Amino acid sequence: MYLQTHPKKSKDDTYNYYSIAESYREDGKSKKRIITYLGKLTPEKAQQIRNMLKINVSADTIVTTLDDLLFEDHWHYLDVAFLNHLWDNDWGLSKLFPLPEETSKNRKKDISTSDIAKILTFYRCLDPGSYLNAIDWFKTTACDLIIGIDKAHFNESRIYRELTLIEQQKEKIEQWLYETLKERDNASMRMVFYDLSDSHFEGTKCELACPGQTKSHGFKSKRVVLSLLVNSKGEPFSWDILEDYTADVKTLTGNADQWAQKFKFKKIIMVFDRGMVSDDNLTHLENSKKYLYITALNKNQLSTVEGIETKKFKNFTEKTTEKKILSIGLTKYDGNTYYEDLGVDTDKRRHVLVFSPGLLETHRKARNMFIEKAIGELKREKQSLLEAKKSRQVKPTEKRIDKILNKFKVNQFLSYHLESTILTKNSGSEVQTFDLVYDRKTDAIKKAMLTDGIWMLVTNICETTEPEEYRLGPMELIKAYRDKNRVEEGFKEVKSFLKFQPTFVYSKEHVRAHYTICILSYLLDVSITNKLRENKREGLSSVNKVYRILERCEIGKLGMKGDKSRILKLSTMTDAQKNIMEMFNCKYLGMNSHLKSIGSRGCRTDFKIDVVH
Repeated sequence: MYLQTHPKKSKDDTYNYYSIAESYREDGKSKKRIITYLGKLTPEKAQQIRNMLKINVSADTIVTTLDDLLFEDHWHYLDVAFLNHLWDNDWGLSKLFPLPEETSKNRKKDISTSDIAKILTFYRCLDPGSYLNAIDWFKTTACDLIIGIDKAHFNESRIYRELTLIEQQKEKIEQWLYETLKERDNASMRMVFYDLSDSHFEGTKCELACPGQTKSHGFKSKRVVLSLLVNSKGEPFSWDILEDYTADVKTLTGNADQWAQKFKFKKIIMVFDRGMVSDDNLTHLENSKKYLYITALNKNQLSTVEGIETKKFKNFTEKTTEKKILSIGLTKYDGNTYYEDLGVDTDKRRHVLVFSPGLLETHRKARNMFIEKAIGELKREKQSLLEAKKSRQVKPTEKRIDKILNKFKVNQFLSYHLESTILTKNSGSEVQTFDLVYDRKTDAIKKAMLTDGIWMLVTNICETTEPEEYRLGPMELIKAYRDKNRVEEGFKEVKSFLKFQPTFVYSKEHVRAHYTICILSYLLDVSITNKLRENKREGLSSVNKVYRILERCEIGKLGMKGDKSRILKLSTMTDAQKNIMEMFNCKYLGMNSHLKSIGSRGCRTDFKIDVVH
């Protein structure tokens, strides 16, 4: 039965009359009949009658008062369900981990290695922290319903037992990612980006860590060095924590040989930072025949490049006109960048000089700033020497001054010498000390200014490179090196948003497994980032924004006073959430059929599963 409306017009107004009707079939045809006429009703009374009639046609319909309605608990749903969709539907990562029966011969495992890896990966995407806190986070989510596990089996001891198994799958995951990425988009695997970064531990001993200078936190007694290899879309497929690390430049050849053996590629372009450049490294890559490379030289290496004429830049400033820049043989790349292809030298290496007026200004401001800061400290040292209470020795004094110059890296721009002097104290005793005399090295500064604003690409890619699709012009080479920020973005995300440091795990296997979890989290994040780049929509500017939008869609636990049964209800999805589901082809996550299917798994036994949307 249902409430039927009978609109009637009277002049310019329309009045609604109501009746209770029912549908039936006769001779194979659908018909309806009026059971009783009700006449005029207020909108409120009409809705009340509709609600009463629903009781007869839907088992999901209940009648209660607002005072008797209970809202007992709630859990994050859509953000976790969304990541689960990416993990299983987009990447199929679960199949890379062993089944429970493959890792536990003596007893049945209640939760699989893939489930632990999945939960920890989602945790690092959505609310990164220690693995102990992962348990508390898990309890605030509908993970158990989504994945289909008993929440009681996700605990601290299980996490740490499974970390070792997760690490054992690293080689398999890397190989599968390489083959999958190549199959999906072979062009994205022609050029890969390699970089190193570091992290550190506090307090407890870590077997993989050793003392060293970190890039962001100074000297640390427990530093670890991380490597990462990504394709041209920023998608990772190889990573490691390097033991016995000494310098960036010494890591390249060994890793390059391992990648060639592991992935068995015929030829690949590798882009890496200037910190790894040495003649030995470039020669090694050239001799391997499998690698083409694109990198840059340090500023102090520019003078060794054949064909460079720095005197052309003698009178250049940040205000030098475009016409002047083009007149010395440079070609415009973009609004603030110009280049000159210097060709192939006698070592069969090609160099591309790149000049930027903006970079010139940055170089000069930085040099002047460091010189002024060094002079400031030299003035204080000079004053200290001239006010000495005790006699000073030459060697310790020079060591302090050299330390100042090294600190600001201005040894080549400032000179000094010590002049002996004797101070007479009030008591009549003498103090042997020095007067510090320092000065700017004008010629050295002018010489350095000739290369301000310049950076130099070096590559073994030229016009005769085979196969032909690997041949790149100077503009493509510049773009490729600039695109190395893809791997830098990866490290930035792993270390900040995903919080690699602090790790809260300390054994070799657990630290390595933790890094693998971080990389899998980054894989999901970069998948979202690439999709957002392809489908630009207002309000969806970042991965973090997507997560913040989705986390607002939760599952609530509802009931009534005096009734022990409980139901789950999904909060109404917003337009922004629906847009994300549509973009990633996972609208099913909000459909009743899917919600009922995950509820029917029976993983929670404290209430009746009856999911209503």
